[in-house]
Amino acid sequence: MSRCFELERTAGAYLLYGPEGTGRWQLAVSFAALLNCEKPQKYSGDEAPLVPCGECRNCRNIFALNYEGLSFAVPIPPHGNKPEQAIDLTNEFLERKRAEPFWIPGSTASTNIPVAVAREIKKRLALKASPGVTRAVIFYQMERMKTASSDALLKMIEEPPADTVVMLLTSRPDSLLPTIQSRAQKIKVSSHPASAIEEYIRRGYDTSEKKARLVSRIAEGSVGRAVEIAESYDEDEGSRRGVALLLFKSLFLDKSPDLLAHMNDVLDLRDRGEAENLLRLWQLLIRDCASVSVSGEVEAIVNVDFAADIKKLSGFFANSRLPAGMTVHIKNTLADLRLNVHIQGALMALALRLKSEIQAANQL
Repeated sequence: MSRCFELERTAGAYLLYGPEGTGRWQLAVSFAALLNCEKPQKYSGDEAPLVPCGECRNCRNIFALNYEGLSFAVPIPPHGNKPEQAIDLTNEFLERKRAEPFWIPGSTASTNIPVAVAREIKKRLALKASPGVTRAVIFYQMERMKTASSDALLKMIEEPPADTVVMLLTSRPDSLLPTIQSRAQKIKVSSHPASAIEEYIRRGYDTSEKKARLVSRIAEGSVGRAVEIAESYDEDEGSRRGVALLLFKSLFLDKSPDLLAHMNDVLDLRDRGEAENLLRLWQLLIRDCASVSVSGEVEAIVNVDFAADIKKLSGFFANSRLPAGMTVHIKNTLADLRLNVHIQGALMALALRLKSEIQAANQL
């Protein structure tokens, strides 16, 4: 994006995609600042890309998310079609992003980008921009945009207003309309190495070296996920991880159907986020067990606090087909949860499928 700006080939629309919490928001805001910066500069050396100075008035206002040429469409809860409430909810969202740019908003089925917001932005862009201002519009979590909102957006990026750049941010680009995907220049935002995440957590949060290392490993390349864990990792978080491990072990060690009852007892099956966190941890445990099964070493595992249990469970993964089969079932269930299926039914069905996979793999 910076190179396009330097070559004066800035596109009218960009699609920034990648996992949540990896920096799509920061990239979009930084590019908005670069478009309006009074004195852009090289990051380091003549061959480096241009970056915003961060010091001029425009940069300061944009990084504070308060600039006349900057517009946001973000997912918000239902608000009864009351414009003033939509504004308040959007401002609350932006305040969280000011405090922690890597913050990941909670996912609920009712949260979406309202069509009224998209239409209001379109109406605002119909007006002529102020002299010297390049307008930037950031649509965050595009996968939560309603179809009617997408229709309003499509017209906007088909015929982009002068001096305007639209940036679409999503973790699931394939969920967007093909017409929208084809009209935006795609930019992939990659995951971060664990060492960089560890440094960010230690620098910005009051946490021990041991905790920062654990958090950076289980975050799977997402700084936002690491922040989420670091902020909540207390005795309760440790307890939740412990419960998830016990349920995972039950898949292998409990021959009775008691696992289903245990899930009812220890999980809030009305909380979609809790269910998703459980399954993400199971994915990591599967990966760790498969790795130890092959290498016999626990040094490189993610869940270092569960090393002893992982080593014991790794014996079940002698059949290389097992981790692939279990991972597919969990991935499909996560996708179902995002479609607002019944949480309890989805988890119960998954548990039965996983136990069946384990039984079949260990009979071969």
